[in-house]
Amino acid sequence: MPKRERVALVTGAGVRVGRVIAQELSRAGYTVAAHYHRHRPPRGLAAFAADLSTPEGPAALARAFRARFSRLDLLVNSAAGFEPAPLARLDAEGFDAQMDLNARAPLLLARALLPLLGRARGSIVNVLDVGGAFVPWKGFAAYVSSKAALARATECLALELAPRIRVNGVAPGTVLWPEEYPASLRRELTRRIPLRRAGRPEDVAQAVRYLAEAPYVTGAILPVDGGRRLFGRG
Repeated sequence: MPKRERVALVTGAGVRVGRVIAQELSRAGYTVAAHYHRHRPPRGLAAFAADLSTPEGPAALARAFRARFSRLDLLVNSAAGFEPAPLARLDAEGFDAQMDLNARAPLLLARALLPLLGRARGSIVNVLDVGGAFVPWKGFAAYVSSKAALARATECLALELAPRIRVNGVAPGTVLWPEEYPASLRRELTRRIPLRRAGRPEDVAQAVRYLAEAPYVTGAILPVDGGRRLFGRG
């Protein structure tokens, strides 16, 4: 298909990495449907609001998308919650919140959009994290568990949906600092990155685009972390 005719749906496209992924795909010629919850995506993208953390949220987003678009070439599951929670402060509500948005929502959304993806012989790219996809992190048991679940689900879907639909994941390392991280912590974490610098959201967006356009790649989880995972546990 000519690039201008391809359609991509990016969840969490209003902020941070998801926003940059949506912009990168738009520049690459995709028509981008940009999901958001609270923060609207950039102008020029088709905006769709939904709360994906609820059981009915993914189906509602899929219905709204189908009402406007008749094809889907690429689904990027980028919406996620990131909440540090040491075990002493972890409760059932906090654990479920991470799992519901980070692991359950991508599966339910993929299921709801399966006919469109299959018809276009499209692909899915799940945005993971080196924490969970490759290594554990101290104090982030719920978050890391949710990303580990999504990593394994990515591989399961690659098997289940082949050969019509490819499914891959991209696992960022440090590409955007949480605003509350002090300079001392940022320096300490940077020392754990072999390339000795934090990445950029654009690095992740380019990896997503590669996986979307690599016709013989499925079931892959591509780290974009400057080698951070090689340092081990965090």
